[in-house]
Amino acid sequence: MSNAGGFDFDLCKRNTLLESKGCKGPTAWKTGTTIAGIVYKGGVVLGADTRSTAGSTVADKNCEKIHYIAPNVYCCGAGTAADTEAVTNMVSAQLELHKYATGRQSRVITALTMLKQHLFKYQGHVSAALVLGGCDLNGPHLFTAEARVASLM
Repeated sequence: MSNAGGFDFDLCKRNTLLESKGCKGPTAWKTGTTIAGIVYKGGVVLGADTRSTAGSTVADKNCEKIHYIAPNVYCCGAGTAADTEAVTNMVSAQLELHKYATGRQSRVITALTMLKQHLFKYQGHVSAALVLGGCDLNGPHLFTAEARVASLM
């Protein structure tokens, strides 16, 4: 095995050998909404799937899961669509008022703080898990926010 990184085909050979000896390989499973973000030198990229489900039924094939917070901040949401939409709209409105009051561009950490406070206030009764990303005067940032947890990615 090489330490150079990248894909290594030796694992495919190993898996084939193990399957021929009766070992069962890993199987894929459904995990619900997929939201992700990545930070690079000049910014942040956010991504999300577009399907909305109700149990095992696809309710909407073109659901918007990337939400506008501010011109420099966006948020991907998983959970109940109405909850993610309401929370992100509320934070967007609060940030707009904050911008008018201070005369400065919104900071990503300010949006995160507002999201965390709202989600914590309802102690899990708001079903929203969020990936927040954006760029401000301190550079690119990526955070997660859930009902009882928020962390730096």
